[in-house]
Amino acid sequence: MRRAVVLLGGPDSGKTNYVGRLWPELDAKKGRLIAAQQPNDITFVLEVADHLFSGNFAPRSEHTDKRRDFEVVVADREGSEETAIVVPDISGELWRNAVQDCEIAQDWMEELRRANGALLFVRVGSDQDVRPLDWVTSQKMLAKLGGADTPGLPTQVMLCELVRFLEVTLADRPDGSRPRLSVVVSAWDLVDPQKFEEGPKAYLQREYPLLAGRLDDLHRLNVRVCGLSVVGGDLKADPSCRDELLESGLDGHGWVAAENENGTWTKDSDLTLPVAWVIGR
Repeated sequence: MRRAVVLLGGPDSGKTNYVGRLWPELDAKKGRLIAAQQPNDITFVLEVADHLFSGNFAPRSEHTDKRRDFEVVVADREGSEETAIVVPDISGELWRNAVQDCEIAQDWMEELRRANGALLFVRVGSDQDVRPLDWVTSQKMLAKLGGADTPGLPTQVMLCELVRFLEVTLADRPDGSRPRLSVVVSAWDLVDPQKFEEGPKAYLQREYPLLAGRLDDLHRLNVRVCGLSVVGGDLKADPSCRDELLESGLDGHGWVAAENENGTWTKDSDLTLPVAWVIGR
């Protein structure tokens, strides 16, 4: 069975680094999902993983229209039916432009219609995040600056539009149930302990209230929110995290913040979890 799992999000939202981290986890066969067969071509994924192995996050895939798909046959550790998943990595700039232009390329639309699940990425502390303008203050500021350009489409508006794309295009699951959406709050290692305990849902409600309200009002999609740290720390700002990774490798680094039945949030070392839930494992 072939299923597409679509990754969406704006620029610098963490999609590419997650794809690069996903393959080593599948290949290690320690998580809920394992690689049942070796993929034919994982050049793109290995390039991303090489950046992480060298102690650096992968550079942003700015303004590229090249399709870089990662296709792999997976199963769970209990020997379930094998499933071929296709993870198209489409740059955040192209997703943002699609929202601004109200137009999606035909091949993307076909991929969305083939998929019955998606991961939507939001990154903590991204310098690409565009906040809604305070128009009273902004008008005065722009007048002083002589009509300088506005920052552009607010990030949470773009994310709401991406959710709308998913709502109207994703196919029902094979059993007839609703398509699944994992909302992944990446760079979750950057939040303080109190925010971690409150969880990524509370973070979205506070930082992206429009998106949080939209997710609460969805009827056609089955939504789960999680936090993500692809290597367990900030490779740019935390030398100890970078040195530890260089010394011991990627294995054991990184985690998913998952919600327990009692509403608490804990770190789960299984980085396949967002995809495993989307495809129903």
